[in-house]
Amino acid sequence: MKNLIKADFKKIFYLPGNRSFLISTICLSILLGMIFLFTTNVTQGRALIELSSMEVIDITLLGMDVAAIMLLIFTANFVKKDLTSGAVHTNLAITPVRGNYFLSKVSFISILAILLSIVLILLFFAIDQLVLSMNGMGGLSIFALNIFTKIVGSIVMVLFYSLLSASGTFYLQSAFGGAAFALSVMFLPALIKMFPADISDILLPIFPEDALSALIDVHSADGSLLRAILVLLLWIIVSSLIGQWKFKKMDY
Repeated sequence: MKNLIKADFKKIFYLPGNRSFLISTICLSILLGMIFLFTTNVTQGRALIELSSMEVIDITLLGMDVAAIMLLIFTANFVKKDLTSGAVHTNLAITPVRGNYFLSKVSFISILAILLSIVLILLFFAIDQLVLSMNGMGGLSIFALNIFTKIVGSIVMVLFYSLLSASGTFYLQSAFGGAAFALSVMFLPALIKMFPADISDILLPIFPEDALSALIDVHSADGSLLRAILVLLLWIIVSSLIGQWKFKKMDY
């Protein structure tokens, strides 16, 4: 399984398409994070220097939402390429146990999502420190509890939707289907909120949006942090089991 994970990382480094997509993900996430930050006078009616240091980091971390969307699309395409007839026969000849093959893909995507998130957060943090310093607005400590929880929650968000996309691709055997599944889980809560309160109050706790918000902003979260973790784990475990079950049944 380690060899499969190493082989997947080699695909990142040596295939220009994969490398370019991930570099574009980093650049686009930073660009939009900076756009959000420097347009607060339009979006919030407040100048940048009127914001607190916590508000600055909150706004720039919105760029992580872009990273989550981009990476779930990358995940769906990456997994699907290895499920094409020629590639999957070669991979299964090397690793005939399909459960191990599935686990290697999930492990690779998990490592990639965490590494990419850490790189982005370090870049956001460095840019925020520079902006705060230039405007005489104080500084940030990455080890402050409220900032650290936001960082962990942002990493979990990117990881969560990437894993959903991978499981959806294995189940639907389609890059479009895998990405659409993860995007549906991401954006359906916004639609549900338009329903009457009696309906939305029942449906919203089922979706991971509230759970992710609880991890990102622990102090203002409604409900139990343990409940939020359980909701996210259930989504990952159930979707992974279903995706793996379908993969094992496929006759390639």
